[in-house]
Amino acid sequence: MLDFSTIENIPHKAGVYVFKKGNEHIYIGKAKDLKKRLSSHFKAKEGKSKVIVNEADSIEVILLDNEKEALILEANMIFEYKPKYNAMLKDTQVYPYIRVSNDEIPCVEMVRSRKGDGKFYGPFTNVQFTRQLLEVLRKVYKFRTCHRDMSRVTKPCMDFHLGLCTGICAREESVEDYRKRIDELSRVLKGDFAHVIDFVKFKMEQHAKLLDFENAAKYRDILLNFNKVMETQGVVLPERVNLDVVVGKHKTFLVFKIRSGYLLSKLVYEYDGDLDEFIELFYVRNQMDVPDKIIIEKKTRSVSELSKILSIRIDQPTDELEEQLLKKAIDNLNYEIGLIISNRNVLKQMKELLGLSKLPNRIEGIDISHLYGKNTVASLVVFENGEVKKEEYRRYKLGDILDDFESIRMVVKKRYIKHNLPDLLFIDGGIGQVNAAHEALVEIGKECDVIGLAKEEEIIVTRHGEIKLAYEHPVLRLLVRIRDETHRVANEFTRALSTKRSLRSILDEIKWIGPKKKKLLLERYTSVEQILSVSRDEIERLIGKKATESLLSELSYLRNF
Repeated sequence: MLDFSTIENIPHKAGVYVFKKGNEHIYIGKAKDLKKRLSSHFKAKEGKSKVIVNEADSIEVILLDNEKEALILEANMIFEYKPKYNAMLKDTQVYPYIRVSNDEIPCVEMVRSRKGDGKFYGPFTNVQFTRQLLEVLRKVYKFRTCHRDMSRVTKPCMDFHLGLCTGICAREESVEDYRKRIDELSRVLKGDFAHVIDFVKFKMEQHAKLLDFENAAKYRDILLNFNKVMETQGVVLPERVNLDVVVGKHKTFLVFKIRSGYLLSKLVYEYDGDLDEFIELFYVRNQMDVPDKIIIEKKTRSVSELSKILSIRIDQPTDELEEQLLKKAIDNLNYEIGLIISNRNVLKQMKELLGLSKLPNRIEGIDISHLYGKNTVASLVVFENGEVKKEEYRRYKLGDILDDFESIRMVVKKRYIKHNLPDLLFIDGGIGQVNAAHEALVEIGKECDVIGLAKEEEIIVTRHGEIKLAYEHPVLRLLVRIRDETHRVANEFTRALSTKRSLRSILDEIKWIGPKKKKLLLERYTSVEQILSVSRDEIERLIGKKATESLLSELSYLRNF
């Protein structure tokens, strides 16, 4: 336990302070005046400050020049150390980012977390939109997406031959020119989508003036595809504004991100703090994408001070358009809160009806699939608070096992020898499958609630009996969702393995397709249908004219057979 003498020599300066217990960071804070702020912790007679002071055995301070530096360092340290007494931003789902690496020749890719080096742009609302956006931008800026060691490359990869990048890896262009394009891309990823629209229009008109109609048409198609992708977000404003709308209540916060007049993202977070604390954490974490203005429902003194520190205008709506955006954000926030409450109620009902030992906040579901006894696989899906967490899905290859029960035992052991147990383990099947999962857990010295769902009757199976609920019961509907999702993922994995194996065996029999060309094709395409759906020119650039002719002739024959 610490006493007041611990902070006697701490100066009246800005900085960050850390309460530690051994090597563990238990609380991280910032202050304009460290001595004054730490004194308030020691003077507290109750509450969190009293608990922190009693538990900590040391304090570290980092002196900084101003409050803004302290704010940024505090947020970064909280994100890194995740102290138990700091309120954390909790995503209601994992949002994707676009990462530009710090390499001399930067790589650009979509990622699901802010781990590693580089500049992170986002977060974006969903994976599909982010992928489509990157696909269109790549046609304009020709950036690399590979992870090749640039110091060892002497020949460009297939992307160069397909016109997807400039062959920077083999120095087909200068590093300086490549980095200039990455700077242009970064400008767009910060929200200046008007820049890419104007650039593509300029290139289209330039080629048209030179009567180069083929390239003019390519840029026209890029522009059409870009607009199509952006319009999937649902809101396109008449003005090219860059602003965010932030609203929150009941520990739930919603952010609308609008860039160049497009609603780029709708982000929902759970956070046990005030609006100004949420804004502080969110915008320090996402410094690469700061709007011109943040619209909030009600301005306070603390928000005004935060506005000065962050150098962002934070204000209430000043015109009809901003009023409409705020109303839309509030409507969406109320919907999200209703959804969260509804899911929590369903999970409470599930615990009571099924006699579970704990609230099933985290449910993991397993299904087994195979093709005539071959390519046996297992899917593992994750639901948290009643919603899917696709980024945590796993797929397992189990060989050619015919026994369903043995397959379940195998995947349960594989998963839970190394990973923490969920609150509830769901198995697609009846009492036999449920018992197999339970036996596997016992063998590895672990235990949790295990249930199943019989395929046809939709009867819930536990180790203690069966429960039949009405078709429309919310608990049954959630379990059916989990069952259907495990089934979908397992079947898709089985088909993917079967298709890849089938394509591999077909390529073995085609003249002019040797090991190298076969490898190129398998890296690029996953099925016969995919090869037949692309242009002949694309395949010729990959494997040559003679091999392409032989390949397409054989595949067309097989499809028509």
